[in-house]
Amino acid sequence: MPSRDVATPLRIAYVDHASDIGGAEKSMTDLIVRLDRSRYEPVLLCAADAKWLEAAHLEGVVIERVFGSGGVLDRKRDDLAPGLLTNARALWQAAPLVVRLWRRLGRLRPDLVHTNTLKTHLLAGAAARLARRRLIWHLRDILDEGNARGLLLRAARRFRPKVIAISEAVRRSLEGAEVDVVVIYNGTDLTAFRPSPKREALRAALGLQPDQVAITIVGRLTPWKGHRELLRAFAQVAREEPRARLLVVGEVAFWEDTYEAELRSLAEELGVASLVQWLGFRSDVPDILAATDIFALPSIDEPFGRAVVEAMAVELPAIGTRSGGVPEIVVEGETGLLVPPGDHQALAGALVRLARDADLRRSMGRAGRMRATDLFDVNRTAQRVQEVYAGEE
Repeated sequence: MPSRDVATPLRIAYVDHASDIGGAEKSMTDLIVRLDRSRYEPVLLCAADAKWLEAAHLEGVVIERVFGSGGVLDRKRDDLAPGLLTNARALWQAAPLVVRLWRRLGRLRPDLVHTNTLKTHLLAGAAARLARRRLIWHLRDILDEGNARGLLLRAARRFRPKVIAISEAVRRSLEGAEVDVVVIYNGTDLTAFRPSPKREALRAALGLQPDQVAITIVGRLTPWKGHRELLRAFAQVAREEPRARLLVVGEVAFWEDTYEAELRSLAEELGVASLVQWLGFRSDVPDILAATDIFALPSIDEPFGRAVVEAMAVELPAIGTRSGGVPEIVVEGETGLLVPPGDHQALAGALVRLARDADLRRSMGRAGRMRATDLFDVNRTAQRVQEVYAGEE
């Protein structure tokens, strides 16, 4: 690539194919709005129907909607690799996307291409290589052994990206790729997530009585997040602590549209349906957490746990599993409790322990807020990512 005038901002093309908002999109937009614009000029390549742009506040950012729906973009992650490797139709679907991205990159001439999702690591990674653009993968997934991981490793060896992993657990899943990886934790906006002086009013708005203990989970309704295990654990908690209530925040992915009905049916079978609120997607998550007493996320192989950090920032004790990136966030016995993944009885025990001990909840909550401030502030994350960019200049 030709040398760049040091007075000219580094142009960075961010690429994300998602239509609905998720943690990856939140984290990317948090980064973009905090860029030093005297040094970095962002452009965004995204889906034509990217709903998450509505609340992104990306004023002054060039946005190009390059991804439609269908084809390989609608394949589930676990189905992606076999299709690309053995299915001529899938290859035929992917090729026009790569060409389209290559042409956009040729016109935009970014100094760096920063991909944000697994599919864009592959598609935009190929386009960046064709366009001879430097490439950064923001890796936000833990891939199990199998076709998808094998495909990603092969792509990493061919494209030679600089990789930002959101946790050590994610970094470990890329071992064998022989690429340069730096771990940078996702950050939380600590001005948005903090304890609220309006806690009692927020609880009343959710129908919570002063003596009730509210347990909340925030996350997409998908099996690996552990909602089934949480419901089974909560049924046991409710027998021992009738004051307990469960708030479920989140909605299903489009390919799992029956999953919420399955969870509601399980709550009925367990006899706790009247004690569970299904709140769906909410834009007021900070307020819901501020009205809550305990946060739980019993997911398996959670790549990081952004929702856990948000809960800690609101001074909630967090219960997670000894799996994925969550043990890098929660300090056992200090900011929360960790249980084995898939063990609803151990989860119930942790929930009962915290439900019965308000002092322990408060002390863990305060320690969690301090840890979030020290390690997971979004401004710290943005600064560290910009240091990666500086190293690529």
